[in-house]
Amino acid sequence: MINSNSRLFQYCPSCGKKTLSAACPKSFVCLQCRFEFYLNTASAGIALIFNQHQDLLVTRRKHDPAKGMLDFPGGFAEPGETLEECLVREIKEELNLDAGSLTYFCSVPNTYVYKDVTYSITDSAFFCQVPDFGPITARDDILDVSFMNPAALNKKDFGFESSKIILDRILNRKGKGIPGFSQKVL
Repeated sequence: MINSNSRLFQYCPSCGKKTLSAACPKSFVCLQCRFEFYLNTASAGIALIFNQHQDLLVTRRKHDPAKGMLDFPGGFAEPGETLEECLVREIKEELNLDAGSLTYFCSVPNTYVYKDVTYSITDSAFFCQVPDFGPITARDDILDVSFMNPAALNKKDFGFESSKIILDRILNRKGKGIPGFSQKVL
């Protein structure tokens, strides 16, 4: 696998020489001073939030990457933050909602290109209970918010491959239900 960031990272941050070379898809080494630099996988939390009608909350992205495309609420974990803490924070920042219980669903590898740098991400999806949708407001990097029947969503409208895979996994739950709802759905 090729290191997709090779053309961007050429100068060694230690000695300053143009001798930084890709060692593998996630790391670089300076051919002069042997300094090593890694772009390790980052963690992101994805919130799967259903309303009382068992419609799934989807957002529309305000900024690139994938500006204008559908997405699920969530974001990157900060240093020292758990994925659960990340989701509670992101749900508040993006939607002005307070998250209740969180139940792990699945994880999916993803890539995120930001300002020409390709980041490797592991997206972890959680079913998130929200006790009150009254204060819902599209904020932060969210353009719009809507609730939709998962079966009516078109994967082509989502900006990231991981979201498409997660939607498929939700639809393939057939009869397994959504944590927090007493009746079986999907």
